[in-house]
Amino acid sequence: MCNIRNYAVNTVPEHTFALILALRRSILAYADAVRRGRWQEAGQFCFFDYPIRDLAGSTLGIIGDGVLGQAVADIARGFGMRVLFSAYKGSTGMGPLYTPFEDVLRQSDVITLHSPLMPSTRNMIAAPEFALMERRPLLINTARGGLVDEAALADALTAGQISGAAFDVVTAEPPAADHPFMRLLDRPDFILTPHVAWASSEAVQGLTDQLFENIELFRAGNPRNLVA
Repeated sequence: MCNIRNYAVNTVPEHTFALILALRRSILAYADAVRRGRWQEAGQFCFFDYPIRDLAGSTLGIIGDGVLGQAVADIARGFGMRVLFSAYKGSTGMGPLYTPFEDVLRQSDVITLHSPLMPSTRNMIAAPEFALMERRPLLINTARGGLVDEAALADALTAGQISGAAFDVVTAEPPAADHPFMRLLDRPDFILTPHVAWASSEAVQGLTDQLFENIELFRAGNPRNLVA
């Protein structure tokens, strides 16, 4: 049995920060503007059509305190970000290492999701939660589709309640043509990638090696990772 999670420890956090940086510095928007001839139109050495913000000194709210959330926190600290780990929604008394869920929503400049999808986490961010986001954060989801009410996300982005969003996961994959995200694809503040945060060449090779090793162990009469 191949364990994707083992190989996601590096690849998912890197993808998460690729999305954060792309939005925080409007990289895709500027690249598209250059393709459209905007630089020549500006007639000077640079132009400032889209916001550019540093990560240093900003606050990252992490929802999900497992190995992936912890790895994302390590990268964030390297950028000089303040890191808040969210307490579970609706929970109290989790200790000083956790910030209440609602406070994370209010204080964060970037919010990133690394939670499993369970009944208690389904649509944990919806219209009421977007209304609490005082700092108009970026919202990043490389965890599971269904953690965010996707129609509410589209409404929040359109209304300016958040500054941008980047998702690698959707409730139904691939999304249907009428999915709320599909009408956001031309926006400079929205990125959708096709569930590839885990899929670096190194991770895929590691999974392939593990698969062949499992087969060889089974043929040798020494099976591994048995499921009862």
